[in-house]
Amino acid sequence: MDQKTMVKQSFDFQKAALDNMYRNLVTLQDQAEKSVTLFLDRIPWMPEESKQIIMEWGTMYKKGRDDLKRVMDDGYNKMESYIVSTAEATQRAAMQVQETGQKAAQQAQQTTRRASQQTSRTAAEARRAAAKSTGK
Repeated sequence: MDQKTMVKQSFDFQKAALDNMYRNLVTLQDQAEKSVTLFLDRIPWMPEESKQIIMEWGTMYKKGRDDLKRVMDDGYNKMESYIVSTAEATQRAAMQVQETGQKAAQQAQQTTRRASQQTSRTAAEARRAAAKSTGK
């Protein structure tokens, strides 16, 4: 499995965990709002203005939680694009290093081959020269 896939899966898991936590928070807050509304409807001595203030608090909580979700989603989207682009850049760099290493290995093989051929020629010339000098 490549690095990009592993990072993406980890990131997606974290995002899914946050989304699940948010949905649970929404459910909990909605249930609390229903309970408070039911409670306020059954209290005849509480002024209507007080009930409205309490309901307005609930509206502010909802707006705050929705704003938080929007900001976190934007942050996750930016982070995801950054992580993916970084992983791709790292992968490209690794491929370039690998290609450079392969080219260096090929050049080393060619140099070794040339040196071996040169050594063989030099040895053959030395044998011919030795044969000439012993033959004379």
